[in-house]
Amino acid sequence: MQVDCDYSLSQKGLALAIIGSIAELGKWDIRNAKLADESPENSGKWIVTVNLPANVKFEWKWVVVWRENHTAFRWEERANRVTEVGKESCKCHAPWNEDATYKTLPQVSDGVMWTSEDDGHVEKLADDPVPDDPQGYPIVGSISSYIRDIGFLISWSVQSIKNGVVAIFQRIGGVFRGGRAHDHDD
Repeated sequence: MQVDCDYSLSQKGLALAIIGSIAELGKWDIRNAKLADESPENSGKWIVTVNLPANVKFEWKWVVVWRENHTAFRWEERANRVTEVGKESCKCHAPWNEDATYKTLPQVSDGVMWTSEDDGHVEKLADDPVPDDPQGYPIVGSISSYIRDIGFLISWSVQSIKNGVVAIFQRIGGVFRGGRAHDHDD
């Protein structure tokens, strides 16, 4: 589940987090709440991704915590949100103290489906089949894993280029130093 919220914090050292009734959301223990990331910094745009099991129903809400000691500063002043996981993964926009909206994401390997239940209303999201690529293989994995893989690839590429440039300059430097590889006397 990927959850986002727009929320401006007035004091340094605070962060937004989600907490809930299942182990993956801390079982209502504030020390185990899942901290959201503010991106870009000081923008008031918070996002958190939590890996959840399929076929589970749970309650949750936003909480503002002190980063230093992971204690609560402020809780949402609303009834707990109730969400049910089935087959599809989702992205959830949950404004502070307001009802959440859910958007189905491409299916992941174990499948996850979300519903929203507020005040007795349950909204089921579409149960789309797993899409296939042109070779007929099912597309499996989450968007966050693809982004993480792309980030790793970019980081590795930049590091490889940097190492190559450093090696070239070391060789060029050796030519200008009369073929000596060191600046100090042996």
